[in-house]
Amino acid sequence: MATTTTTTLSNQYQNYFSRKLLSYAVQALVLDQFANKAPLPARAGHKAITMFRYGAPSTSAIEALTEGTAPSGTRALSMAKVEKALSQRGQVIQLTDILTATDLFNSLSQSIKTNGQDAALDMDTITRNTIVGSNVAGDAMENTYSTYVLDNSDELVELYADGTKETWASGSGSAEYTTFEATTGADTLLDAAAVLNAVTQLKVNRAQPAKGGMYVAAASPQVISDVMTDSTWVNAAQYSNVEDLYKGECGSLYGAKFIMSTNPFITGDTLGTDGDRFVYDASGGGGTAATNDIHATPFLGSEAYGCPDLSSQSPFSPKVEIVDTADKSDPLNQLTTCSFKTFWTALRLNPNYYVVMRSKTASTA
Repeated sequence: MATTTTTTLSNQYQNYFSRKLLSYAVQALVLDQFANKAPLPARAGHKAITMFRYGAPSTSAIEALTEGTAPSGTRALSMAKVEKALSQRGQVIQLTDILTATDLFNSLSQSIKTNGQDAALDMDTITRNTIVGSNVAGDAMENTYSTYVLDNSDELVELYADGTKETWASGSGSAEYTTFEATTGADTLLDAAAVLNAVTQLKVNRAQPAKGGMYVAAASPQVISDVMTDSTWVNAAQYSNVEDLYKGECGSLYGAKFIMSTNPFITGDTLGTDGDRFVYDASGGGGTAATNDIHATPFLGSEAYGCPDLSSQSPFSPKVEIVDTADKSDPLNQLTTCSFKTFWTALRLNPNYYVVMRSKTASTA
């Protein structure tokens, strides 16, 4: 493959294609719309994003005031810096000289669109894995909750559609997953009672709702098909303000807006076997409804996690590289490469401000 980084296309076209790639990526991203955004670093030597996490509300420093007398104490602002290294991501698409000779601009445009959509899927996967606490090959994410050090007040909560609960604190948890994996029947499906349980847990954790005073659930199409059968489900088309919807929003139930994610986290091929809870099932279910496949649906409050702000201008912003010059590896200039590179990561800010609901599904899709 050519290692040349120059191109006969003008910088104007390079910048145009970079903007197009970013627009395609942003259109396809789902989970980033609920994240706190941190600007990409302005210096190439600092390859991390930094955010701040503030302490929980407290009345410890509030006191009764006496006229003419200053308060005896002050409230210390609890603030912790959360930082995570950026991962450089990218891919290359090759176009032959025959194709580019007949349809250069359209071929490049389709390559940019493909790269942008693939980039969005990759970014969304990294964010999803960070929330769920899992590891997919190629992602340097935690593969167990035990590797994530929780503060003393934190509880990383997993709920199950059958009403059971698993709490991870200081790197330890119980084994509810194994029991749930071996369970079948209607109790394993996400229903109104399970949604209410998740929303209640977020309220108990004092998680602030997202836009419109409601929490957000990012669910698979199969799980949404289950919950839509409830008589209290409200379709997004029935909202009084249909102009103010999230990307992918399809309805709401008991204080949670449901966002359809076509990139859900699904586990559970082996009944009764713990340990695959953090391993993504690439087959994505199908044909074994409510038996093996377990869908992870994060219920989110605000300030639960963070990711880069792609709109910020930085050396780490998404870039398109188009190479169409001959070199030793392509002496006859038969190939044009259209590639992108970007930086991405995701980090947990407040584990108390989201819960992961695990359920099975009645859908055979």
